Amino acid sequence: MWHVRLYSIHHKILAFFALLILGVLLLGGVAITLAHRMHTSTVAVRDETQDIRWNDELRIIFLDFFVVQYRDLSVAEREAAFVRLQQDFLSKLDTYIQSEQARGASTSREELAILFQIRDNATQTMELLAQAFSPAYEHDAESHAAIWRQLHEKMAVIDTGFTQVAAINQRLIEDALRHAEQGPQRLSILGFVLLHLGIFSLLGGHLLLYKIVIDPLRRLNIAIRRVAQGSFTERVVIEGTGEFSELALSFNTMAAQLEADTSLRRVFYKELETQVAERTKALQTANQELQQTQIRLLEAERTATICEMAVSVTHEIRQPLNALSINFQMIKRGLRRVLPTLDAKVAEHIQLLDNEIQRINDVSTSFMKSVQVARSQRHPMDLAKTMRHVVQLLEYEATAVQVTLHYQDDANLPLIVADENQIRQVLINLLLNAIQAQLNGGTVSVSTRYDADIAQIRLLVQDNGPGIAPELLEKIWRPFFTTKAAGIGLGLAIVRRIILEHGGDIACTSTAGQGTCFHIVLPVTDTSASRATPAEGGEDAHQGVSSR
Repeated sequence: MWHVRLYSIHHKILAFFALLILGVLLLGGVAITLAHRMHTSTVAVRDETQDIRWNDELRIIFLDFFVVQYRDLSVAEREAAFVRLQQDFLSKLDTYIQSEQARGASTSREELAILFQIRDNATQTMELLAQAFSPAYEHDAESHAAIWRQLHEKMAVIDTGFTQVAAINQRLIEDALRHAEQGPQRLSILGFVLLHLGIFSLLGGHLLLYKIVIDPLRRLNIAIRRVAQGSFTERVVIEGTGEFSELALSFNTMAAQLEADTSLRRVFYKELETQVAERTKALQTANQELQQTQIRLLEAERTATICEMAVSVTHEIRQPLNALSINFQMIKRGLRRVLPTLDAKVAEHIQLLDNEIQRINDVSTSFMKSVQVARSQRHPMDLAKTMRHVVQLLEYEATAVQVTLHYQDDANLPLIVADENQIRQVLINLLLNAIQAQLNGGTVSVSTRYDADIAQIRLLVQDNGPGIAPELLEKIWRPFFTTKAAGIGLGLAIVRRIILEHGGDIACTSTAGQGTCFHIVLPVTDTSASRATPAEGGEDAHQGVSSR
């Protein structure tokens, strides 16, 4: 179970890049500002250098006024040079003043005041120079001296003004140079800051990406692999409302569903294994029953074949026996005609021979009747009624050997479709065997029960005689196998054949010294058949009949 605190990844990434872009813009703005300041300082140096050049040119032009006065020139040439210098000086000074006015800086106002003062003093100086070199004052020494004093004063003022302007320009140049020198330093510092900001941005971006994307994905990947390996109890808990939180919730829902499905699948597989085992066991049981049924059918077929062979052999024996009997009777009658009075010994032998021929005929007839099974003619019949008739029929024989017959039927016993004569033959054979098995008297119980769930009637014939040895239980169904001195060993084989032909089954259980029980199962083809009406006075009379 892993815990990761996470909010919206989209918002966090947007916030990170917004801060990064804002930082870049801020630093870019600072860089642009510094570059603009460097450019401004460079322009200021250029402008102030231009002002110094103009200042020097104005000084030179102003000094040219004095040079012209002392040069060997005619008056006209001196006046022309004086006018030209005056125009040139005033023109340059006005241009200088206009450039300073165009700047509008605080230093420009101070410089303009000085320039306007220089302009006024220069105009007055030019007028004084004109007077000083005028012929009118050449002979007036006092006036000439006064004019020169004024000229010196004005020149000192003008020179002071040019000096002040030069000092202002020099100061401005130094400030501009200082700012220009600070620009690269600041840009270097800014570059250093940008470098570190980039490094920290990369580290911060990596940490943020690892925390909000890589680590949750890694944890989810490990959890998915564990689920793929079959560990459906794996869960991932991501706190917050971000995308990975929803992904973790979906993953946990999927894992829980897989765990539930796996549990259900295990239960299903377990139930399926149980059902398969039960079905396999049922199939094995059915297969064993089928094999036993096949064995019984083969034995029944074998019994039928043996019976047919026995009937054929008996029939072939009876044909010459009939011829022998007829010829013997003819010989006997011929002897009586020839010898009316026979010798007693001869008559005894003739009679013995006649008796033996008759006895052979009777045995063969009885044998054919016992092994021949008539063609089955099945109709709805009342098994309970047939059972009561058989019990009534065998009452006397049971009483003769001190055997008690008990019969209990099911009140809801339905009709069955069967051959009544064959079913009666089965019941007679089983009851006679049970009665004859009682050596010193005993009890024979007959009961029937209807199983509606599988539409079958179960019939039990049980005695408390000496029982059958275990090694003989499988042999009793074989034709001509018998433990009786006077039996021929076909009764149970015929019984089994009849039951199997009716779609039923018969089995025998026996315990030595405790008795034998025959279990018969007969199918009910019409489960809706109603209970047959019992014969008048017949049902109760034979429930618990005592024949001692």
